[in-house]
Amino acid sequence: MRVTLISGFLGSGKTTLLRRLLRECKDRRLGVLVNDMAELEVDGDLVRSTKTVSEAGGTLVSLHAGSISGDRRQAFAQALDRWSGEALEHVVIETSGSTHPWPLIEELRLRPAYSLGTFATLVDARAFVEDYGGGRLLFEQLIENEQSGRRSTANLMAEQVQFATLILLTKTDRIDPDHLPLIRKCLEILNPTAEVEIVQHGRLPCARLLEGPVLDASKAAALMGDCPVDRLQELGDADGYDLSSTVICDPRPLHPQRLWTLFRTRLGLGVHRSKGFIWMASRDEQVLLWNQAAGGIDLELLAYWRAAVAKDPLGKLLPEERAALQEQLQAAHPRFGDRLNELTIIGTLHDRERFVREFQDCFCTEAEIRQWEKGGSFDDPWPKKLRQVE
Repeated sequence: MRVTLISGFLGSGKTTLLRRLLRECKDRRLGVLVNDMAELEVDGDLVRSTKTVSEAGGTLVSLHAGSISGDRRQAFAQALDRWSGEALEHVVIETSGSTHPWPLIEELRLRPAYSLGTFATLVDARAFVEDYGGGRLLFEQLIENEQSGRRSTANLMAEQVQFATLILLTKTDRIDPDHLPLIRKCLEILNPTAEVEIVQHGRLPCARLLEGPVLDASKAAALMGDCPVDRLQELGDADGYDLSSTVICDPRPLHPQRLWTLFRTRLGLGVHRSKGFIWMASRDEQVLLWNQAAGGIDLELLAYWRAAVAKDPLGKLLPEERAALQEQLQAAHPRFGDRLNELTIIGTLHDRERFVREFQDCFCTEAEIRQWEKGGSFDDPWPKKLRQVE
């Protein structure tokens, strides 16, 4: 079976790309493995919602609470072994942003049932400009790390690019076009042989991922040739890059104005990623998909809470439909129903812990919750019309 690897740093757009791929290739029997380093299974849920692959059908494996190049590597190997005898046309692996390519390639090379196909690495153009000066600061950090004998997320990002056979540049619509030549030059320095394409919102022909440029295992091994054995063992460990996650789970509504202020004014460089499902007091019927990467934030409409639908404000539900919803809500929260905020914060220890503390202040107070229960209004600076998750 040929394997396509989808790599890229935190928030570069891997899950969006994978979801579009599954919609385009719904007639093909693909095996999909999704990895999320956090305990909260956001990416797996989003892929599962496409209804194209599933655990029940033997076509989906979702591994979370660790990186498949580190502490979830054994689970990754076991998943490959289970699939080796399956009648799958192709296997697609979406890595977490903290995953190093080499341990995955090692596991695949050990198994004759698999052949290396396209290695696609996504690069967030906006983060590349805002966090790395278009690439200049990235190279400065790499040189500094080389001199001091240490590694950081700069090394991880650079090596994800170096292994790629196909580099997909995302979010270019959010930067000044004048930055593009410098970004392309930096990518060419890191990897002169990879093909580079600009991709918007995951729109890429299926064939580019499944039949694109193939990774040469010997060239991949050469990239790690000078790396000491003890360092090779540490490559896939997210802790080695000072990357870890915190999960926030709280049923209370978020105050829209305080949430807006927090993410606009208090988002430190060490908070690389936050993602999950939230609800706000001003939009209590909407399940909102939260996506933050570096300094950029996306808020999208994912679905509607059952607690809001069950009230049937437009009178469109049949009696049996309403009864079914009420039955599903019997075990839900007595005040909030099935509404729940589940959010993963990924970043360095210091910045992540500070940010999590400040995030807690965005939840409505008891007085504000009573205001919400009475139908009160809340200042809401977020865009009134949100893009719906496809």
